[in-house]
Amino acid sequence: MIFLNNNLKDVIRILYIALFSSLIFSFGCSSNQKVVYKIKTKTSAKNLSTNDTLFFTLNTTKEVSNHYFLWNDTAVEHGYLIPNHTGEQQIKAIIETESGSKEISKNIRVFSPVKPKVYGYKLLNTYPHDIEAYTQGLEFVGETLYESTGQYGKSSLRKVNYTTGEVIQKLPLAKSFFAEGLTYMNGSIIQLTWKKKMGFVYNPSDLTLKKSFSYDQSPEGWGLCNDGNFLYKTDGSQKLWALDPETFKEIDSKDIVTHNTFLSKVNELEYANGLIFGNTYQFNKDVVVIIDPKTGIVVGVVDFSGLKKQVRQHNQLDVFNGIAYHPGRDTFFVTGKYWDKLFEVEIFEK
Repeated sequence: MIFLNNNLKDVIRILYIALFSSLIFSFGCSSNQKVVYKIKTKTSAKNLSTNDTLFFTLNTTKEVSNHYFLWNDTAVEHGYLIPNHTGEQQIKAIIETESGSKEISKNIRVFSPVKPKVYGYKLLNTYPHDIEAYTQGLEFVGETLYESTGQYGKSSLRKVNYTTGEVIQKLPLAKSFFAEGLTYMNGSIIQLTWKKKMGFVYNPSDLTLKKSFSYDQSPEGWGLCNDGNFLYKTDGSQKLWALDPETFKEIDSKDIVTHNTFLSKVNELEYANGLIFGNTYQFNKDVVVIIDPKTGIVVGVVDFSGLKKQVRQHNQLDVFNGIAYHPGRDTFFVTGKYWDKLFEVEIFEK
């Protein structure tokens, strides 16, 4: 018979407990290990466009009995596809497991297949402009220029004689509203406000208020224009919203995209010749982007460098903003926030 001293017994006891605990821990981990599902994607180009192919597979830590993919909620038969439109898209995997079906998703950004064209401008005329106007929106109705100005306590709707800069009529807004873009449609002037999620509809002849409306989905009001059928609105995000002109409800949206970026902070808007011209807020350069409203694709960029240097330089001088198309003259009128000049220009492709 072999006798062990107390110290040796203690050592053996500790080793036994450690070994037993390790076995229990290992068994517990293996039986309760979390199963991971992931959609793995690969593209045929750095920036996926409507000319490129997206490849996708399901990666999982446990074999599944069945799974299938959906692209924007439409079933996909193969492990690849060519996107049919730009913007933020979504691919889903529906996975059949022992405990039921599981759904995972992944957002995919689809860019424009072509770079925007570059445009320049020819300066035709220069007119006076109210240096105290924080310009948010411009729109011609006949020969009268309507202007929306911003800032809390200073926001207004104006009728302006564009040749002299004279403010013919001015309607101040309540101090709680920060006015934004405007447009003319169906015999009314429509004006947005920034963060109050509210817009106003006016009689253009005397600026009396007809009614107000609230935003349906978009959180803010930025730019506004129309094509005669729909209103188009930006909200500071990458979205271009289409609104019903009777109910003012957002009925559709497109992401504003180029060949390599999704564009946000598109401000004052103007519709002309089937395209939307939009000011870009707080960009390093004074540019207007030209957007196809059917797709959200930026088809052109207008470089307005040099205009800001021609206005009076002062402490409040702010960014380039405000664009109005004059159909009878086939020209554009542009200005900026606290600029003392309004410029008439012709836009041409470089």
